[in-house]
Amino acid sequence: MIRTLKNKLFATLCVTALTLGAVTATSTFNNVQAAETTTVKTVYVDVEKDILGQAPIVKPVKVQITSDEVNEKIKYATVKAAYEQDVDVRLDDKGTYVQAFSDTSDTQAEFSNNYKYKDKIPAICFDTKTAYSQPIVTDPDYLSEKEFDGISGWMFTVNDKMTYGSNSWYTADTPLTDVPDGAVIRWEFSAADGCDLGMSNYLPDGTVSYGYYNWKNKEDAPFFTGRADKTALIRSMANHSDKADAAYVNALKDLKDLTIQQADVNDDMDVSGNLVTPRS
Repeated sequence: MIRTLKNKLFATLCVTALTLGAVTATSTFNNVQAAETTTVKTVYVDVEKDILGQAPIVKPVKVQITSDEVNEKIKYATVKAAYEQDVDVRLDDKGTYVQAFSDTSDTQAEFSNNYKYKDKIPAICFDTKTAYSQPIVTDPDYLSEKEFDGISGWMFTVNDKMTYGSNSWYTADTPLTDVPDGAVIRWEFSAADGCDLGMSNYLPDGTVSYGYYNWKNKEDAPFFTGRADKTALIRSMANHSDKADAAYVNALKDLKDLTIQQADVNDDMDVSGNLVTPRS
């Protein structure tokens, strides 16, 4: 396990003057430093728990990728965006993945009070006696996979897509060179493999083998239809200067609304992509 704590991403550069004059040494330092901090790509990141109707753990933020970071991966941009939020990054036989983001709210109470789709999730996902290899956890400091049910966890899209190129899947290990400039990396917590986010996906079929779920060989339909693409909205929110004005507050409300119509999302921005104050 790699637990990344309040990451501050920086580089330290030392220049020794030796026989060079002080002016030359200073000039060399400034030139090299400028080269290392040149922005070569911009991405946007947020971390949402909309299935609970709550504000994002990480609100939309612009992440500038410099020339010395361009060969890093999506997990790197995510940690850089989280900044003061702890990110729990795990390693398994398929690579690295994000297991949790820091969150001290009472997750079980939030699910009990706010989650709308429990009756659509297979009952086996809550049966830890039968599915004894699929525990449900409660973490007071993080919103983690397997909180609420045995299939809950973090998912993300890039520009509202899960694949790129010739059907390659985005993962936390995807190089940023494969992510378009200006892309939105949107993390969302799901208790139903994305079905509660308006996506279709595979769910357990109700049986287990050796305590593990058996999965359906046919995708389940989304729990609701008409998932809105919020790529442009997230980008606009990150670029908006006043995070307390009416335009931003309205955009945040619509970001949290899972079943909002696409037209209503589009109305939050003008033709230039700037947030606009909602009509009264």
